[in-house]
Amino acid sequence: MRVSGGLNTSGISNLYNTLFQGKVAMHVSKLSREFFPVNNGKGEGLFSSNALGYINDIKSSSSALSSALKELSGPAFSQRTMVSSNTDAMTVKFTGSNIIGMGETKVKIDQIAAGQLNEGGSLISKDSYEGDKGVIKFSVETGGKTVDLSINIAASDSNASVQQKMANAINNASLGLKATVQNNVATNSSVLRIESTNTGTDAKNSFVLRDITGDLIARTGANSIARAGQDAIYSVNGGPTKTSQTNTVNLSSGLSATFKAASEDAVTISRGKDTDYAKNAVNDMVKSFNSLFSAAAGNVNDPKAQNLASRMINVSSAYSKSLSDIGIGFDNSGRMTIDSERLNKAADSGKLEQFFTVNSGMSFGFSASLGRLASQVSTNTSNFVTTSLFGNALGENFAYSGFGDLIQYNFMGTGSLLDYMF
Repeated sequence: MRVSGGLNTSGISNLYNTLFQGKVAMHVSKLSREFFPVNNGKGEGLFSSNALGYINDIKSSSSALSSALKELSGPAFSQRTMVSSNTDAMTVKFTGSNIIGMGETKVKIDQIAAGQLNEGGSLISKDSYEGDKGVIKFSVETGGKTVDLSINIAASDSNASVQQKMANAINNASLGLKATVQNNVATNSSVLRIESTNTGTDAKNSFVLRDITGDLIARTGANSIARAGQDAIYSVNGGPTKTSQTNTVNLSSGLSATFKAASEDAVTISRGKDTDYAKNAVNDMVKSFNSLFSAAAGNVNDPKAQNLASRMINVSSAYSKSLSDIGIGFDNSGRMTIDSERLNKAADSGKLEQFFTVNSGMSFGFSASLGRLASQVSTNTSNFVTTSLFGNALGENFAYSGFGDLIQYNFMGTGSLLDYMF
């Protein structure tokens, strides 16, 4: 690449002042076109495409990590929503905009909605199936239509394998039914269970199984109803009894509830902390941590990148026990993982908030330590890049021009140009 012409002393001085003041917008396009190999298509230039990718990755991911940690240092735990006093019996969802105007609501759940459940007879699992062999047909009537199904029974089939073939045929037919085979190890027996995924007493949710050839349904007891479909029965604030075909009901504008189990006492809905918001913030933190760590650890040829990965591991290791207590662990490569069950418990108990907010404003603590590192990477990206690895392929005339010398001498040695560009 040849650059014709040149810059006089005044031009160099003006360009230097412009760059020094950080007003590089008009020069970025030219630099990108002429000196980045990813753009000039000739493989020439100052930066390799791998180096550019690394810089962009750590710049964006460290910025995201810094933002997530700032959110977790307090704001994530100040969000309010409507919460249930007994999440085992009922969960709630608030989508309204005026939470200040929301008062307490008490819901008594007498019965949850359920679909029809059939339970076949208990058969000895390993015993040979004694019914007809070959292709056996049966029908399922549900939702106003009848569908014929079939299975192929071999002489070697056991009771359990025949039950499983029936379950597979029903599930594969997509009839709104879920069939499973429950095995009882203690009694060496198995039962075919078929349940409607649609709840409520509406006739369209019921189902009937019939034999077409052979006695498969009769022998397995697959048409035996253990529970008919039922509606949810509940009351609000001591009012009249209500019913619902489903377990999710609207209680007021912007407020809905999902029933999980009947409750002896009324479940109270009131204003409380939005733990889902906080858990989402944790997920954002974990995602950005892994993105930054992957970029640094993967850049094996850059000592500064490896040092960044080591510093992230050191911070994590120092708080590994406390992180584990709130559901955050690490895989063999050093990337963060989340145990959802433990995270949920930590959010409900207050452990999650305590971990991220205690000492968050001080110079120590997980949030402060990792947040400080993330901020350093985001604002001084060049300190985490070994600039000598970019090479010296600057172009024949560019290397000897005043402009080239100026940029190399005043910027590349410190990495300042990288911070301007990214």
